[in-house]
Amino acid sequence: MESEAVNSFWESRTKGKLAKKAEKRGQEILGVFARGKLASKGAAIREAASGIGFVDVLLKFSSGLLHVVELKMLKGHDVPGTAQLAKYMSHLNRSEGWLVFFDARKANQKTTIPASFKTAAGTIRTVVIDINPVPPHELK
Repeated sequence: MESEAVNSFWESRTKGKLAKKAEKRGQEILGVFARGKLASKGAAIREAASGIGFVDVLLKFSSGLLHVVELKMLKGHDVPGTAQLAKYMSHLNRSEGWLVFFDARKANQKTTIPASFKTAAGTIRTVVIDINPVPPHELK
């Protein structure tokens, strides 16, 4: 996704202007990728209601194993989504969830995101997808 779909998120990368509904675009791209990779494993992928909100992705394998996945755009130093995902996890009775960040920060603004967070609902694991990589001509 980092190498093939970066431009799908931007109206103008040079101006730092994300496309409208960039997070939704990421959800669609990730969904297509996951369906292609996981269809043979009996996985069903969908957006679903959970209490008063909508989980971005519920991934359910034929074994019944359910993964709760929330997607967020990462634009600054704040790490959004942990409280929201923890609520979804509690509502769905899951002790583990996945928070996928589309990292739109400039290279000089990037900070490390922890691989996981512990919450009262359980463990939130993180995946960071760099959607604003340094162009090759700018590498030293």
